[in-house]
Amino acid sequence: MKHTGFIFAIIAGGVALTAGSAMAQKPDGMHRAPISFEQVDLDGNGEISQDEFAARHQARFNEADANGDGSLDRDELLGAAVKQVEDRVDRMIERFDANVDGVLSQDEMPKPRDGKRTGKVFDRMDKDENGSISKAEFDEAQAQMDKHGKGKWRKN
Repeated sequence: MKHTGFIFAIIAGGVALTAGSAMAQKPDGMHRAPISFEQVDLDGNGEISQDEFAARHQARFNEADANGDGSLDRDELLGAAVKQVEDRVDRMIERFDANVDGVLSQDEMPKPRDGKRTGKVFDRMDKDENGSISKAEFDEAQAQMDKHGKGKWRKN
């Protein structure tokens, strides 16, 4: 089934992206469950102090530290990452499931924002502009993605 591979890619990608840095704060908030201002403004004064911000980070760490030993082992990091992926998948289904049947059909799947993203990526990889991507072009693109920390998805 086409959707099975796509969903597996989302889950595997999410785990790969978040496992090593499950507790790291990303400035753009990607791959995080939404958090409200009120959840961080612990004293309810309408402003977030550095202490409140740090407390939120500590709370996330403590939540992942299942055995309470003050460190995160592989299983705890994976557990936190899986939870993040599950939350993201749940939000995705909630957002895009137009007929509310609990699954996403091909028509319900999100489309690239500009409709041209896939073409642009392909064009950048097709260095000789012959309309296909050779193994050398693919490997070169992979090396560039690895250099920027974005290409750990491919197996040789």
